Amino acid sequence: MAAVPLRAVQVLMGHKSIETTLRYSHLGETEPHKAVERLTAKSTDTTTSTGQSWASNAQAAASA
Repeated sequence: MAAVPLRAVQVLMGHKSIETTLRYSHLGETEPHKAVERLTAKSTDTTTSTGQSWASNAQAAASA
């Protein structure tokens, strides 16, 4: 799968309902596993536009 959001495919294909798009989107056996891996992967310590690291922001929010 090309990691394109199904909603975008729906619009590009001119489908009126997402059900039509889903009918033609065939997931391989490994696709659900890849999705879980991406959702559970540890995030990197990225910097926000304010110059603070994401991890610092998360820690501050958790202690508030």
